[in-house]
Amino acid sequence: MRVSSTVERLDVPPGGTGVVPLEVVNTSEVIEQLSVRALGVPTATVRAEPEALALFPEAAGAVTLTVGVPEQFPSGTYPVTFVVAGRAPGAREAFHDVEIVVPARPSVRLDATPSLVRTRGRAGFTVQVRNEGNVPLDVALRAADGDRTVRTTLTPSTLTVPAGDVATTTVLVRGPRQLLGSDRDRPVTVLAEAPGASDGVDLVLRQRSTFSRGLVTVLVLLAIVVAWALAFLLGTRQVLGADPYTKVAPASFFAALETSDATGEQGTGTDAAGAAPAGALAKDGPLPAGVGATISGTVRGRADGAGVGRITVVALREGRDGLVTVSSAATQSDGTYTMSGLFPGPYLLRVKADGYDTVWHPAARTQQAAREVTAVAREVTGGADLTITGHDATLSGKVDVGDADGDVPVTVTARAAWSGADPGESWDTTADADGGYTFTDLPAPGTYELTFTAEGYQPTTSTERVLGGQHRFALDVRLGAGTGSIAGTVSAGGAPLGGVSVTTTSGGKKLEVGTPTVGSVGRFVLPGLPTPGTYVLTFSKDGFSPTTVVVDLAAGEQRSDLAVTMAGGAGTVTGHVRDATGKGIGGVTVSVGGGSGGTGTTTLTAGDVGAFTLTGLTGGASVTLTFERAGYASVTLPVAVPASGPATPVDVTMSSAVGTVTGRVRDADGGVVGATVTATGPTTRAVTTTQTGAHGAGTYVLADLPAGEYTLTVRVDDAVVATSVVTVSGGGSTRRDLPYGGG
Repeated sequence: MRVSSTVERLDVPPGGTGVVPLEVVNTSEVIEQLSVRALGVPTATVRAEPEALALFPEAAGAVTLTVGVPEQFPSGTYPVTFVVAGRAPGAREAFHDVEIVVPARPSVRLDATPSLVRTRGRAGFTVQVRNEGNVPLDVALRAADGDRTVRTTLTPSTLTVPAGDVATTTVLVRGPRQLLGSDRDRPVTVLAEAPGASDGVDLVLRQRSTFSRGLVTVLVLLAIVVAWALAFLLGTRQVLGADPYTKVAPASFFAALETSDATGEQGTGTDAAGAAPAGALAKDGPLPAGVGATISGTVRGRADGAGVGRITVVALREGRDGLVTVSSAATQSDGTYTMSGLFPGPYLLRVKADGYDTVWHPAARTQQAAREVTAVAREVTGGADLTITGHDATLSGKVDVGDADGDVPVTVTARAAWSGADPGESWDTTADADGGYTFTDLPAPGTYELTFTAEGYQPTTSTERVLGGQHRFALDVRLGAGTGSIAGTVSAGGAPLGGVSVTTTSGGKKLEVGTPTVGSVGRFVLPGLPTPGTYVLTFSKDGFSPTTVVVDLAAGEQRSDLAVTMAGGAGTVTGHVRDATGKGIGGVTVSVGGGSGGTGTTTLTAGDVGAFTLTGLTGGASVTLTFERAGYASVTLPVAVPASGPATPVDVTMSSAVGTVTGRVRDADGGVVGATVTATGPTTRAVTTTQTGAHGAGTYVLADLPAGEYTLTVRVDDAVVATSVVTVSGGGSTRRDLPYGGG
């Protein structure tokens, strides 16, 4: 096969495609069905049109290759080899090399969970930093607020996020103390800045006042009611003070009776003897608005003293048969509640909820120890607070450490995050192999700060609140690996060596340091390397053979014991190995003999196929190079290595050590199709004659036969119908037709 193309370099943006046109020529002697495969990129990203190309001998055709790159494909230059192959036995493959260049496209996005928190003083937000580009990003985070009234802390404030990965930071926002007034929103913007990319996310701290607006309103209304009552009483005394007292029963006295008219029918306007007058109030049910009493208060947790929402408070009073439930109210998110329309008098308040111990006002466990709350008509009786004790809670979650080699033990620590908590009290556990962790027996209700630490990873924190008896599942947390470093010493002949250039590649960027020639001679350090990762370090210095070392860094690993020894002598021999047609031969073993020493190498199989480079040879010496590859005759060549500089490039031609036998099996009627032709000699091969071929029906081809003498045997229906002896020469092609007269 022979293949050519006008495209040798292809720029493909992330998420885009590029087109490589190929012109293919069938140089074989049979009709071929050709297909194309790619080496160096995922097969799913390459589409050939047509997928299979049928060509007659010496015919040419075109194949269009469409190469796609995913959105987050890493940037860089990728050598890709397109291989054109046929289906016939012994068919040779053709190659075309293309450099695919994927440009860098940095992109970062911020997400917040939650984005709004309502609290009195401070709030914690979890911000996820997503690298949606195709290059690793060093992200710097900062917070900005318009009125500059809040204090903001970001932990951590700098992150290294690999391409397509997610890192997490915790934002703690503290607002100034606010005694009175309604809720106030304090917006904060978290900004992420990285080379070539930036983004922001808005957070809102909704700050509640220490004294809520409802409480202030109640106090003002209470003052108005007191002032009105005083004015009414004083005014009544002035107006009626001279009138004699009379014995008059109020309408509520007749609440247990029914009104009736003179005819004995209920509900008419005339009062009968013993009947209640108009305006009498019933003894059951709530009183009309503006007439009854009101009780209000707050339900707080014993552990953290914070208000507990969605708790039902029940008001009870003594009846003829014991306690009777009169009214109930559910607490708001801050734990406050209000019960209105109550008859004046004493009440017992009780809280009974799943996950909490039953409590009587203010914090009693039994009815006998409870304290009554007296409700006053048309007044608000505040301060009817209750303190409840929750059952121990369970908090579970999962922590992700990314693609780490082996198990990474992650320590998870829970600390109470409420005011007045013991700072030394904490709960520790270790995540299992799948990253799962569980805390049991946590005092509840309460808010806890979770800290995740692992060797080689940046610590991460999050905040979770649990209620009484709750089994809560926390948000998943991903740990970002810390940066690592590689340090060591370069020496030659047992002594430290200065002036050595040490290079490696990190995130598509070349990093280079040198070893000092004074002080810490030969010492080098490559800091700030993303981990985990594998780094190829190259050590080079004039007059010395380049040395390459591969170092694997675990998460956050600081490698400091690398010892590298460089060999003196930088004699170099380069060249190419080709076949008789001038095409490069890959996979040829090149060995070095003579007094120069050095090591062997292998010719390239991709890119500049057939090229080789030998380094570390002693200058001013002669060496003998031996070239060997299966299917080719070995070649030995003497080369003189100059005292300085590289030797003249060497071009080597290797002759094929295999040959081909072709021919046709015929009978009196023409070519025989389906006959089996077997070659027996230095090796054994068998083929079947074809329907069509370069010379008609009955054609056979026995390829890649080592040189030597072979016996050809023709079988039809397991019967031998013809034989012949043929000599195969390396690199040659022998034709032998095999007739037989059996019919």
